Amino acid sequence: MRIIGTIDHPVFKISIFSWNEKYIVKIEAGLFEQSYKFRQDDFKSADELKEFFDSTLLHDINETFRKMSGNASEAAQRFTKRSGYV
Repeated sequence: MRIIGTIDHPVFKISIFSWNEKYIVKIEAGLFEQSYKFRQDDFKSADELKEFFDSTLLHDINETFRKMSGNASEAAQRFTKRSGYV
């Protein structure tokens, strides 16, 4: 797997990889990450793939990160209660 590009974003680190005739787009926010896989045949180029990640999709991705963070926080609270940690 090799990195072939990035997508600029003020909050997320977004990397584009090429592997096995697929594009893999990895979006990182703190300790969380999401990844999306696409067949390379579905896009003319990595630049076209960048256009796919428009403001609407990035907003939805941000909402998913918020949900992930909330889920992890709730699980940590349950764990703390069960384990007796303060």
